[in-house]
Amino acid sequence: MRNLFVISMQRAAICCMTVFLLAVASSAVAAETEWHFTVLPAAVVTGDIVLLGEIATPSGDIPSQSWEKFAKVKLWPSPRNYGRPMAITRAKLRNVLQRYLGGMASKAILPGSIAIQRGGKVVQKNMLSQMVTRTISNATQQLDGEAILRDTTIPNFIFLRDAKNRLDIEPLTTVQAGRIGIRFRELDPNGQVVRRVTGGAFLDLWVTVPCAAAPVNRNEILTPDKITYERKNLAYLRGEAWDGRGGPYRAMRTLGAGTPIFEGDIEAVPVVAKGSRIDLIYRGAAVRLSVVAKAMEDGRIGEVIPVRNLQSKRQVYATVLDDSTVIIERNR
Repeated sequence: MRNLFVISMQRAAICCMTVFLLAVASSAVAAETEWHFTVLPAAVVTGDIVLLGEIATPSGDIPSQSWEKFAKVKLWPSPRNYGRPMAITRAKLRNVLQRYLGGMASKAILPGSIAIQRGGKVVQKNMLSQMVTRTISNATQQLDGEAILRDTTIPNFIFLRDAKNRLDIEPLTTVQAGRIGIRFRELDPNGQVVRRVTGGAFLDLWVTVPCAAAPVNRNEILTPDKITYERKNLAYLRGEAWDGRGGPYRAMRTLGAGTPIFEGDIEAVPVVAKGSRIDLIYRGAAVRLSVVAKAMEDGRIGEVIPVRNLQSKRQVYATVLDDSTVIIERNR
């Protein structure tokens, strides 16, 4: 009973001191009504009792001296364990503030909840967002096109377990359009990783790529009038876009109007077309013969393709020399 009486007296003393500080601070700003204070979603405290100034920041017309007095108002006991956050819901937070602040609690702008850690350090979401933007912006400087970062998925805050620790982002090896994985790292003073926290973002990369100006059929040659250039988002392209150089090329599949042209959609136009008549040359050490043959497949210079000898009706394999000649060489 004696202990309960002492505890009750201690709590009464704290409440009396709180009321006194509030009365003094309120009288100093009696004419100042256009101000409020915002309770942070995450905060670090240092002592045994949470102070108002540790979890909130002021806004509006309140003198700095008046806020300094409010900031010293004692609230509830701090978490017992260092580096172990404690969460308080919005409803409970509102009730607690009304208990300790009375009518001044109406000036509080509350988060959905608050997490409080004793000791360590907290990095808020705005700083985390800046870190992500800076890291990805540096990584995309070498990319062609207009890079736009969106849909960033990061924590609202990250607590560091020790005030001497620091937070950075694990280096990105490669950056491509689309979803990008982010990993925050808490490092101790020796540079050792204490823990990792994952996040991500989506990168739009707008570039100008060749597209079909009109429908293009399979095996149709891509002449300049069949090609146009449009701005596309690489994040939604299914392959590597053709750069528009080289040729002549033909389509390996049907392309609709406005469809981006990918490297896998085109191939060099063969010098020998399937079904065409060509000269088939047999060349040995002491003999050279030439007959008419039919190409059984498309062929490019240097490729070996099947051809049919139109005299003997036999199919053989010969090397393409040019657009009208294939050859079979026998050294012996």
